[in-house]
Amino acid sequence: MSRTGAWIGACLLGLVLSGCGHQAPGSSGKSDVPSSPSTTAAPARPTAAADESTWGNYLAEQGKRHADGVSQHPYIYVIPRGDGVGATDRRKNELDSIDHSIGPILMPGGMLILGGPDVQQTTAFITELSKTAKADALKGIVVLVVTEPSQTDGVKSALKPTGATVRVATM
Repeated sequence: MSRTGAWIGACLLGLVLSGCGHQAPGSSGKSDVPSSPSTTAAPARPTAAADESTWGNYLAEQGKRHADGVSQHPYIYVIPRGDGVGATDRRKNELDSIDHSIGPILMPGGMLILGGPDVQQTTAFITELSKTAKADALKGIVVLVVTEPSQTDGVKSALKPTGATVRVATM
C-alpha cells in the first residue's frame, strides 16, 4: 500500500472510530493506568500473512476497545514485518510521518495506534520512535500498542520520554 493509501486508510478508520471518542468518567490520563476495554469480545488476531487492510481493521477494533479519554480521530499505523528494502523504507517513512506530520498535529485527547504482524518489529519501531521524537512530544496523547505481553515493559519504557499515555492491548 502506498503512503497515500495508508493515509486514506487511516482517515477512513478514523471516521469509523469517531463515535467512540469520549471522556470516560474518572479517566486520569496517566501512562501507568491500564485502559478499560469494553465488555465485547476481543477481536481475533489476524494471521501474520494477513493483508494490511485486515491488520488495519484489527487495530481499529482494538482502538475502539481502548478509547477511554480519546476525543479525536485516531491515527493507525500497521508496522510492516520483514527486513526487505520495502518494509525498511516504509517503517522509516512512518517514523518520519509521526515525527514531522502526525506528532505536531496531535493534541491531548488524540490517539495513535501501533501494531503489526511482527511484535519484535513493532517494538523496534517504537524504540526508534522514542529516539527520534522530542521529549514530551506525545504528552497527553494516548498511544495504544497492540502487541504480545512479553513486549509490554519494553514498549512502556521506550515511550516514557515522549510523555505519551501508553496503553497496551494484548493480541
